[in-house]
Amino acid sequence: MKFNIRMTRKKLAILLLVVIIVPIVYNKLSGLVTGIIMQQMMKMPKEVVINTPIYSNSYVSAESTGRVEAKYSIDVMARVAGFLQKKYFNEGDVVKEGQVLFQIDPQEFQLEVRNSQATVNQYNALLLNSQQELDRANALIKEDLVSHSYVDQSLASRNQNQALLDAARQKLQLAKVNLGYTTIKSPIDGRIGKIKITEGNYVSLTSGPLVNVSSIDPVYVTFSLRSSDFVKLLKASDKFKDVKVKVQFDDGKWYDKIGTIDFVDNQIDKNSGSIQMRATFENPKGWLVPGDYMKVSLVSPQKFRYMTIPQACTKGDAMSGYYVWVVDKNNKVVRKDIKVSDEIDNHWIVESGLDKNDKVVVAGVQNINVEGQKVKILTKEEYDKKQKDE
Repeated sequence: MKFNIRMTRKKLAILLLVVIIVPIVYNKLSGLVTGIIMQQMMKMPKEVVINTPIYSNSYVSAESTGRVEAKYSIDVMARVAGFLQKKYFNEGDVVKEGQVLFQIDPQEFQLEVRNSQATVNQYNALLLNSQQELDRANALIKEDLVSHSYVDQSLASRNQNQALLDAARQKLQLAKVNLGYTTIKSPIDGRIGKIKITEGNYVSLTSGPLVNVSSIDPVYVTFSLRSSDFVKLLKASDKFKDVKVKVQFDDGKWYDKIGTIDFVDNQIDKNSGSIQMRATFENPKGWLVPGDYMKVSLVSPQKFRYMTIPQACTKGDAMSGYYVWVVDKNNKVVRKDIKVSDEIDNHWIVESGLDKNDKVVVAGVQNINVEGQKVKILTKEEYDKKQKDE
């Protein structure tokens, strides 16, 4: 009985060891086998298609959304106080510089001009009389018939009347200016807006705008340009002086005039990564209306030569950077980090990192895992056929 128990315990111990050891051995062996298989697979050349970078010559262009603005936008204000008697235009009219827009009741200001003129006449007469008195005093002093103090008094009287006359003339001039302000004229050529204060109201310097006049020819179109587009166009132009600017209406039609850049801001906005710019357009027919939003297209004056590669052959991202696989003379892949600036038709513009003779892997990129991996080069037709057969 004791012998049977000892045998049973021995069998259990052996069974337990088998249960523990066999999985460990299996895992070790399977990992070893898998590693050997992977190594063999890595040694097998991966089928890829290669191509050298593409060079293109074309105009540099960029697009944005812009807003039409008046070159001049002026709020017409009352410069003297009074009742608004009459207007001489229709809302929305195109007006000329100097055209009469409003009339403020001028009676009070006309009276002020007359009173000021009368004061000028009064002091002019006093000055004439005091000058005559001074002339007589100067003649009599030579014969010692009057005292020197009398001459001094005559001179002071003459100078005082001269000063009073000068002040009266200034007051008359001011009265005439204020009378002129009762006739309110357009300060510029442009289109007049909606009236904000109608006839019959009392207006003053603090009443606010009566109406707005905005110029219509020429006009501004303001827009923002991405920093990458800004640098690209800057390199291909003479500080934007010769960049052609076009705008497009909502219906898809392009405006028939070419604009020119007349303003570039002095810094790139840290939040949007773009820079403010402005173009001037002739607008003789008034088709560009201030406040309207339009598509803006900018084109460089000369062609720009650049290198491109398909976006599909790159790995990485904008944050960590992009790289491509290049095949060396031993048919092994080498990683090359590249710097890209923009994309055109699903291709990256490459600024640095590649040479013109580099054999870039453009198909089969997904088959490459590590640098130094051997590859088999196929034509595009061969590669496409194999992919289709699989």
